Amino acid sequence: MEEKKTIFDYLGQVFCVFGIAMTIMAVFCLLFGEESKEISTMFALGNKGLSVETMGQFLGVTAFIVGLRFLFFTDVLIKTMSIFMRTLLMLISVVAVIGVFVYCFGWFPVDMWQAWLMFLVCFGISFAVSLLVMSWKEKLENRKMEEGLKKLKDKLEDTCA
Repeated sequence: MEEKKTIFDYLGQVFCVFGIAMTIMAVFCLLFGEESKEISTMFALGNKGLSVETMGQFLGVTAFIVGLRFLFFTDVLIKTMSIFMRTLLMLISVVAVIGVFVYCFGWFPVDMWQAWLMFLVCFGISFAVSLLVMSWKEKLENRKMEEGLKKLKDKLEDTCA
């Protein structure tokens, strides 16, 4: 049984994802900031860091993405859709939300195909890594459950014998 989600679950996820995003952006800033500051508002400070404005925008996009996650992966609104369809629709929604932020805040030129290609490559890599981590986590949890079930079964056999 899935426990009921609260605003604190949502906020915890927002700040977790935001922290990871800021860490990745700090690395990108160090690596590509100077070369990118002329074409992207995200790297306006070059390799010196991210502006508070950019961090606020990332907090906003993170809040939307985590909201989409709760929408698609809890049974509050969508009760009968397959995991595959939920994942596909969420990915499409996330790309759309990020596209709106790109357009509104000038994260990179919307008419520059190379920037979109790099975004999609980075997004694909991030999704693949997330998928691997979640699969690994699920396998570990399943193994713990199997071990616990085996211990319980052995204990019941000893009691009945």
